[in-house]
Amino acid sequence: MAALAGYAPASRAAVSIMRPPREARSDEPLVVTIAYTGDAPSGTSVDVPRTLSITLTNGEELPRAVVLTRESGAPEHVRLAAGEMKAVSYSAPWPEWARGALRVDVPGVDVSPSVVLLTRKPHEATANAASPASATAPAAAVAPASTPLAIVPAEGPMAGNASLAAQMPPSTVKPSNSLVPDIGTFLAGRLSFYQPNYFSDGWSSSDADLARFQISIKFRFVLPDDPRSRGLLDNLYFAYTQTSLWDIRGYESPFHDTSYMPALFYYLEDTGWRTRWFTRMGVETGYEHESNGTAGSGSRGIDFVYVKPILDFGDLNANHLTIAPKIYAYTHIQDTNSDIADYRGYVDLLIKYGSPDGWQLATTLRKGTKSTYGSVDVQFTYPLAKLFGNAWGGYLFLNYFNGYAEDLLDYNQHRWAARIGFAVSR
Repeated sequence: MAALAGYAPASRAAVSIMRPPREARSDEPLVVTIAYTGDAPSGTSVDVPRTLSITLTNGEELPRAVVLTRESGAPEHVRLAAGEMKAVSYSAPWPEWARGALRVDVPGVDVSPSVVLLTRKPHEATANAASPASATAPAAAVAPASTPLAIVPAEGPMAGNASLAAQMPPSTVKPSNSLVPDIGTFLAGRLSFYQPNYFSDGWSSSDADLARFQISIKFRFVLPDDPRSRGLLDNLYFAYTQTSLWDIRGYESPFHDTSYMPALFYYLEDTGWRTRWFTRMGVETGYEHESNGTAGSGSRGIDFVYVKPILDFGDLNANHLTIAPKIYAYTHIQDTNSDIADYRGYVDLLIKYGSPDGWQLATTLRKGTKSTYGSVDVQFTYPLAKLFGNAWGGYLFLNYFNGYAEDLLDYNQHRWAARIGFAVSR
C-alpha cells in the first residue's frame, strides 16, 4: 500500500500526497488519489470534482495532459470533521504513447513530480493504437489497481481549493485518421538531451575571449514495450552535438571554430551488473564523426569507434560519484590533423559528483600520447530553482578549461579559459 507523505494545511481542507509505486503495468489503470483532511474546528465542506487532469512526460518532451474520472460511487460533496480524512481516487487507461520512465505531475500544484517505470503488455499496443481516443477517455467505472499511482497535491495555490483540478484543460491527444503520424506522439520519449546544453562567456589566454556554447540531443529509434529490454534495436540511438567557440566581442562577432559531431550508438542505462563496489553500471558504445565543416588548410576531421562503461557509486537520488571512461580508436584522421592523438589521446575520462536536484561537478580529463599534452575541462552546475524559486528551470554554469584541443582548429595550441553562463541540461 502507498504511504502518506504528509500534508500542508489549507484554509478549507488540507490535501496530502501519497507516494506512488516505482513501477506500473499498462494492463492496470492509471490511478490518482486525492486525500482531503478537515482543518476547521467546526467542520469542512469539500466539493469533489468529477474529473482530474494530470500530465505525463516522456524524457525531455513537453508534458501531455491526461484526464482521469472520479471513481464510481465516490460522493460529489463530503463533510469532514476536524482531523477527519477522505480519499478519492481518479482513474483512466494508460495512454498508448506512454512508455518507459514517465514523470507524473499535477499542474498548478507546487509538489515534486514522481517518476514511474511503465511496462507495456505487447497485446495492448495494437488495441490502443486502433483507438487513440481511449488514451484519454474518462473511465467512469474503473476500479483502482492494487498498486495505484497516487499523486496528490500537498501544497501551493490549489491546496485550499476543494474543487482542485476540475477546471484543468482536457488532454490534447485527439483521434486522427491521418496516415501521417502526429509529430508529438512520434517524438514523445524518443528525443532527449545527450551531452550538456549550455552557453557561457568569460576570459581566456587566446587573443580573443571566446564564448563557448553547445547543443546536444539524441533520438531513440525504438520505444520498447519492456523498459528493461537489452535488445540492440530497442536501445539504439542517433545523436547530434554541436560545440562552438565564438568571438562574441570581436569586430564582426565571428565564430572561431565549430565542431559537428553526429553519432550512432547503443546505450543501456543499467546493465543489471552489481557488485559491492558500485551501485549501477551502464554502457554506451558506437561510432562518432567529428569535423569543423571547413575546407582548405583549416579543415579538421576524425572518425572513431568507442566504448564507454558508466559506473555509479552511492545513492543515485543523493550525492553520488559517476566515473565514465570513453575509450576510442580512430578509424579515420584527416591529413591536416594527423597528429591529433598526440594532444587528445585515446580516452576521455569523465568524473562527476553531485546530486540530481543539487550542485554537480563534472570533470573531463584527456592525456595525449606525447609529453605533457592533454587537457582538463571542469563544469560546475547549480539549479536556478534553488536560487530563485521553483518557477525557474536550467542551471547556473561555471566552466574552466586548460590544455589542448578545446576545438579542432587549434587542437595543437595551448589555451586556458574561465567562463560563466547558463545550462539547459547537464
